[in-house]
Amino acid sequence: MDGFCLLHLLLILLMRSGDVETNPGPNTAVSTVSDMEFLRLAKDILPSYYEAVGISLGFSYSELQSILILKWNNYPNAFLHIFMRWNVMQQPPHSNKRQLLADKLREIDLGGLSDRLLNEPLIPNIAGGPSRLTESQTKPPSAESQTKPLSTELVEQCANDFKFKYRSTVCKIRADPLNPASIVQFKDMYTNLFLQEEHGTEKRMLDYNDILDLKVNGEFPKRIMVQGEAGVGKTTFCAKIAWDWIEGRYFSHFVWVLIVPLREFKKHTIGEIAKSYLAKNNPATVSQMTDYIQSNPDKVFIAFDGLDEVSGLIMKTKSCESEPSVTSSGACGSSSETVDIGLVDILCSDQLASCPVLVTTRPWRAVEIRSDGDLMKLYTFIHVEGFNRENLSVYIHKYFPKNDDKANQLIQFFSDNDVISENMAHYPIYVAMLCLMWKERDEQKLKEMKSLKTFSQIFKAMIAFLKEHYAQKEVKKVGSRSLIAYLKKIDELLGPIAKQALNGLLENTLTFGEDDFQTCQEIESKDTACRVGILSQEDRINADMDTHERNSHVQLRVFFPHKLFQEYMAGVHLASLYESDCNEFNRLIEQVVLPRKEEFRYLLYLTVSHNKSIATHVMDSMLQGLRMNFGYIDEKLPFMPQGPHMNRWAAQIQLGFIVDVAFESQDADVATLVKDRVLSEEIRPSIHVHEDMTAHTVAGYAFIGPHVVKLEIERDCGPTTSLDLAEMICFLPSLKIVYLKGAFHHCFFATLARKGKESTVSSSSTIVMYMDV
Repeated sequence: MDGFCLLHLLLILLMRSGDVETNPGPNTAVSTVSDMEFLRLAKDILPSYYEAVGISLGFSYSELQSILILKWNNYPNAFLHIFMRWNVMQQPPHSNKRQLLADKLREIDLGGLSDRLLNEPLIPNIAGGPSRLTESQTKPPSAESQTKPLSTELVEQCANDFKFKYRSTVCKIRADPLNPASIVQFKDMYTNLFLQEEHGTEKRMLDYNDILDLKVNGEFPKRIMVQGEAGVGKTTFCAKIAWDWIEGRYFSHFVWVLIVPLREFKKHTIGEIAKSYLAKNNPATVSQMTDYIQSNPDKVFIAFDGLDEVSGLIMKTKSCESEPSVTSSGACGSSSETVDIGLVDILCSDQLASCPVLVTTRPWRAVEIRSDGDLMKLYTFIHVEGFNRENLSVYIHKYFPKNDDKANQLIQFFSDNDVISENMAHYPIYVAMLCLMWKERDEQKLKEMKSLKTFSQIFKAMIAFLKEHYAQKEVKKVGSRSLIAYLKKIDELLGPIAKQALNGLLENTLTFGEDDFQTCQEIESKDTACRVGILSQEDRINADMDTHERNSHVQLRVFFPHKLFQEYMAGVHLASLYESDCNEFNRLIEQVVLPRKEEFRYLLYLTVSHNKSIATHVMDSMLQGLRMNFGYIDEKLPFMPQGPHMNRWAAQIQLGFIVDVAFESQDADVATLVKDRVLSEEIRPSIHVHEDMTAHTVAGYAFIGPHVVKLEIERDCGPTTSLDLAEMICFLPSLKIVYLKGAFHHCFFATLARKGKESTVSSSSTIVMYMDV
């Protein structure tokens, strides 16, 4: 053994014995607390310590209650807010914030967390992400751990296997989103999506063809976060990347492109995932795959699809004490050839920092990345907005390639209804559903479709269509007693599926195995749901399975066609609990759903739409504790005021959500409840209808008919929104002042001409600026 190795070994032994200072000299990182550590503390402290922690850090009881209201009683978010505020508060000169915080935690009997803060500090690494110096990082590589690199031929063979995998699975589009057999070629149905890039506090249009021209300080960004609501096309966006790589267009300069659906790979590492895509006769090992990615990060592009579909913290500490849901590397007791790379490590840029990585998610889950200042700097943020008007027209004509009249009628239907066009026409999943219904429905049913306004109504119509479509295969006579009885039997069989849907949604489980349906009734329910189209099940045995695997019991995945369908079925079961187990219903609403309202927005929509009693009960829960000490309602606020204005600000940002939920209920008593409790005659607030307020929310205000004094409109309005606003101007008895700026449909002026005499608006106080469309 040479002198260098002896010296290295001696240093390691001394470090283990504690006789060598591993980080001599002043270290600012150890005297401060990182955002990641604050987040970890926020998740680990029990809610019962909320007041003790806040008061010990210098907050008043009233401030703490205001913060909790602001965070919708979500204690981890409230804790994080307190820590962030404390971190920027004035501290004694040259103070050690880590020691100060540890002392505060110990004073309130949180000694375990105090010790962890002092003994296990997270040290920022060069890439800007958090990391911890572990024993494995001090060990020199051993001969046994060396992995033979992949040959050039094997690298190419792996790439070809990936491309075959994507051609046969990822790059397939269903013409009918609910029928697994309705597969068409990718190029026949794919329609470009409308993209926007965040630029400071603004957004600017981004053409898909320009994605690879994105630059951060002159270089292509290494981490890209792609945000979009459910059904907006995030998965199709990833499929487009795979398709362009296969076809040798964009992304062709990458040797490997890895598309990773996170709902299927929650507890795998990147090497394991890459290996699973290979053909059976490909000899490449997990270690070799990992080694190639580590050694050639600029030649590999990774796309993680569906971060919101996995549970667990992105920035969770990597340790053997608990196993995160999105796997991190270095699992205890691992006997693999080399340590593989966990998905958390990649997302946090602890590993593969120079490898370009794209992540798709619903907006609520991106908050975790955004809440960490260092980590956020590593990400470029893109928004998928779905279809614009031009894309919508292209898609519909592709759906009806031989029937332009049918296509044009559906396009007109979207144009005539703002709530549909602004809130649903952007979403490929909704457009595909409406295309299917438009294709199959008779004239009377199409007329009924034109009256649809809410998300819940569309889903109810869609599910009813699916059940009728299936039932009529068995019972031909429309409207017969036997058909009605058969539909009732389907509803009964779907009960266990609805329960499974809710349980899975609460646990962020979107894919199920056959063993999740064990009883005869559950198996019959699953089979019925698959035949109806509410569930899908894999119907293939992989070609690369060996004979033993084929002859043994193989778990085939069972899944919903889209998360929105799971949310619909979950809403069915949650609503049923109101009658069968009211205590459990209350617990779920107040302790689970409302504290995570953004995550469960559609579940709330679909639950309150079932009946008046449920809608009233949920709305009453939402309104409890809401303090409306203000006279101006405007969701577009540039800052969050502190102190006595906190309650006012918190109430403002919650009100739009409350109005949306009330609108989904379509119940007059719920509307009255909101009007009397929130938009009351005593408060007489003003409403600002700006460009960021959706037609759904505008329709909600019109539905509620609030007591308002001033209505300020600064946005272009289509037919439905123009009509809603015109009727508000004419019929709100307390309205005195109206400001108008924007383009309005001709129905706006026609309504004012017919009914304007009934308005209480004072014309001398009204400023009108408009342009007809």
